[in-house]
Amino acid sequence: MASNKQFRIRRAIVRAVYDYSCGQDFAAVLCAPGLLLENPQTETAFAEWRILIEAGILIPLPGYGENVCKLDPGIRRQMDARSGVPPVHPVLFGPEAMT
Repeated sequence: MASNKQFRIRRAIVRAVYDYSCGQDFAAVLCAPGLLLENPQTETAFAEWRILIEAGILIPLPGYGENVCKLDPGIRRQMDARSGVPPVHPVLFGPEAMT
């Protein structure tokens, strides 16, 4: 099971990508203030980025591998409705969040 820090890193990534309507490069997301507060190593942040891709929260843009992603439109709509707060999702908050 993921640690609280891993969940915070994932949510920081989602918030950073939410700030852009088009795809965002992983290197740029690393400089997002919310992610900088967590201070993850690049490898750790990229591992969490890939988990978000596997969960369908981030969608890789064709031609960029996994380095440039956009937010899933459904997740974006949920965040729009919640003033930018990520939705309650087990990948973002842990399995306990769904109970």
